[in-house]
Amino acid sequence: MRAKECGVHLEAKVTQLHNLGGEKLRRLGGGIAAEIEVIRVHVASEFILEANYIDPAKWSPLIYNFRHYYRLADEELGRTFRAER
Repeated sequence: MRAKECGVHLEAKVTQLHNLGGEKLRRLGGGIAAEIEVIRVHVASEFILEANYIDPAKWSPLIYNFRHYYRLADEELGRTFRAER
């Protein structure tokens, strides 16, 4: 099942589970990290730049990083030597 409001979905399967350790985590009830394999990607047509490319400026995903939420910047800061354009 996919959420209508979410323009990009990754269909995946769990390949391995890992028990997370540490005393503090055990006191909180423990935790498990999952390794997954992405099987299929579903992308809304308005995010597609070319055949197999997503336009990051249109997608602008929400990113969670160390208790803070970010969106991709509106302007491009630079490109690596592997960039096609």
